Amino acid sequence: MIVPSLTAVRRLLTPALALLLAALAGCATAPGKTDAGACPPEPPVATQAFLEQGVRNSRDRGYLWRIEQGGHASWLYGTLHVAAPAWAFPGPTVLRALKASDVLAVELDMLDAKSLRPALEDGAAPELDHARRARRDAVAQNLCLPSPRLAALPLALQASTLTLQGARRDGLYAEFGIDAALSGAARALGKRVRALERAGDQMRVLSGDSQAETLRRFDETLGALESGSARATIARLAYAWADSDLGTLAGYADWCDCAGTPAERALLHTLLGARNGPMADRITALHASGRKVFVAVGSLHMIGADGLPALLAARGFTVTQVLPPPAPAAGEML
Repeated sequence: MIVPSLTAVRRLLTPALALLLAALAGCATAPGKTDAGACPPEPPVATQAFLEQGVRNSRDRGYLWRIEQGGHASWLYGTLHVAAPAWAFPGPTVLRALKASDVLAVELDMLDAKSLRPALEDGAAPELDHARRARRDAVAQNLCLPSPRLAALPLALQASTLTLQGARRDGLYAEFGIDAALSGAARALGKRVRALERAGDQMRVLSGDSQAETLRRFDETLGALESGSARATIARLAYAWADSDLGTLAGYADWCDCAGTPAERALLHTLLGARNGPMADRITALHASGRKVFVAVGSLHMIGADGLPALLAARGFTVTQVLPPPAPAAGEML
């Protein structure tokens, strides 16, 4: 889960809507890399040629389940909050499911700037000591971000903004995040968009329940950015998503270098698993209202015993994996 800064949200609005308006009427190459010392590249401009190529090359990516209860079906889709530009065009299976739905449900509606504002206004950033400021400013300078503008954000958003900027070196952009792209597609189709969480609540989860915890998490993010591990983790998750590699996603805790201690596992549960129960309840309520719901939330919310597919199955849904297509049973292979 990554929450972009207001600057990222503003940059997102026009390209995301333009992209998906065209997509309603890539996939062939991996994003290019840049040298670590260079400024991260800016996102591409959504020219007509770019849009046409994106529609032409679109294919299914990510993780999709069909969920059924009460005589009708909804869909559950694991997304990315940063993506390569070509990935923002939904493939045929995903687009059919979205068109067949009545409402899109997302963690936060990234195209509703008003609803995101509480994440920016909920509390001032703790005062940083000289050493922390120096580390933050060094990371920001390496990523070509202006420190004064960054310092005006809550500390958790400073960390997220730096992380998002670093992902650009692998051709991954918040401006082309899949959640926002789907919000644009849903609007173009005349469908309602519902947020499963509130920005202020998500911000409090990101920040922690004390100033000391906020600072500790900020230190860890700086360390991950300095070492390059943050960038590597995001890239691995992103390329797994692009290939619908559910095995790599399911093994996240084994390779993320973020679940080796009881404290790390507890934090991972706070950021992911603990939020899944309330989201599953809201999804259940939306579906029970008779509407067909296309649920699009971060892919890490899909894994494990407290992932959304498991929680919805426990709430009586029939959950069927669509993407990646499940492997045939042994008897079916004969």
